[in-house]
Amino acid sequence: MDYLLFSRLSRLDVKWISELRGNDDFGREKSNPFFELIMVTEGPIYLQVGEDHLELQSGETFLLMPWEQHGGWKPIAAQSGFYWVQFAADPGLRMHTEEADSRLPAAPTATQDLRTATSESLTDFLLLPRRGKPFNRYEMLGIFENIHQQFNKPKGYFRYRTSLLLGQILERLAQDLVDQKQVQNEVSSTFLLYRRIVNLLDETYTSNPSSKELESALHHHYDYLSQIFKKYAGMPIGSYVHQLQIQKAKHLLTSSTSIIRDIADIVGFQDPFYFSRIFKKLEGISPQQYRDAIMQPSSNQLD
Repeated sequence: MDYLLFSRLSRLDVKWISELRGNDDFGREKSNPFFELIMVTEGPIYLQVGEDHLELQSGETFLLMPWEQHGGWKPIAAQSGFYWVQFAADPGLRMHTEEADSRLPAAPTATQDLRTATSESLTDFLLLPRRGKPFNRYEMLGIFENIHQQFNKPKGYFRYRTSLLLGQILERLAQDLVDQKQVQNEVSSTFLLYRRIVNLLDETYTSNPSSKELESALHHHYDYLSQIFKKYAGMPIGSYVHQLQIQKAKHLLTSSTSIIRDIADIVGFQDPFYFSRIFKKLEGISPQQYRDAIMQPSSNQLD
């Protein structure tokens, strides 16, 4: 089976949706510049994609790539048909040539829970079957019908709504694949504890919570909390606290005129020299150099 990778951060834009029944316009070979998802309402549907002759049954789905030639290779019954939706995606879907299991979500990505995570670390993918027959096909057909109605009677933010609905269809296709392969991806108790630690640090980092305060709030020994946090975050608790403090400091350096000593105190450093040392360790430059580098372009524009 072929698969496609769909970025969780992709921007979806539904271009058109329609329903085909019988042989009207079915046999003609065609292509378009967008991705196209087909879902059979009643089969069989005799779909030719490139050189492949497919026989799709009721409830089956198929994903076409942009400009992929397709059409009918054999007449279908008058009551047979399918929904099709053309859509753009940025970044686009791409073919996946490895084993499917290498991309199925075995566990949540822990670093995505960190407030300081970069945009690169936030990118994960849904694995979509190019051809599938989902268990929840009646629910998906209902969503297709909803999108179709939105396009037939457009009003208000209908394009935004249709993009959200298409996202639901793609999520259900991806989750159905996980369910069919019986992937065990339940969240462990230690991961839930890790998320509690992250949430507490996000809320209290400016006060530099002590080990005793963390133990009291989370009802575990600090050594155990440190072990759990490092297992999932890949860094010690203290390092994450410093990242949070410097993240807030960067915001204050560019959005306020406060002096560096005051900013250090606001984010949790009593010693401004220690603050500058940690800032330079994480950012490669001093707080003042950072402020000058960010503010300089705007001053040049004023000149």
